[in-house]
Amino acid sequence: MLNKISKTLSVVFHPFMIPIYVMIILLFTDTVHSYYPWRVKVYLLWSVALYSLVLPVLTLALLKRLRRLRNKRLSKREFTIIALLVGATCYILCAITMMKAPSLSIFRKIAMAGVLCELFCLASLPFARISTHLTAMGAVVALFAMLNILGETSLFWVLLLTILCAGVLASARLYMGRNRSRQLFIGFVSGFLLSVAAMMWM
Repeated sequence: MLNKISKTLSVVFHPFMIPIYVMIILLFTDTVHSYYPWRVKVYLLWSVALYSLVLPVLTLALLKRLRRLRNKRLSKREFTIIALLVGATCYILCAITMMKAPSLSIFRKIAMAGVLCELFCLASLPFARISTHLTAMGAVVALFAMLNILGETSLFWVLLLTILCAGVLASARLYMGRNRSRQLFIGFVSGFLLSVAAMMWM
């Protein structure tokens, strides 16, 4: 039972899914971004879903299919490297899309935080296997913490819920043996710091 719950949590809070949740919260809760017209909200939500979920999943699925046709199998390490490169590329494309209007700067910064997290996890592969799940959660916690500091007080409970979700997800990853506590800790802290850097300087 606990194993099924842990697997479900890993899927629900997969790094591909988290940007979509963030956009839903920013666009449909009591924030300044909730005043965008519906067509703008749909455009932003679709753009993020396209670059964070649809394109990466389709690209990786196509790659796996092509390798199978050639009777070649990707090792776990090779798949991780390719997934991180695809993710970073898609986040860059998302950031470029968000540069169309100055009012979308917060979403561009979120996309750049995604780029930094993906590249950091990629660069750390030769030395340690950092949890990409907790890196993403650390970035989200930092985002909502910074927005609260900047005056989006309506997101205070969202921040607390995000911290709780990060803790539950870390426990699930530990229970399944997918990550060690050190990998989870480094992932969360690095994601947090990279997100802060993106929000402040990008």
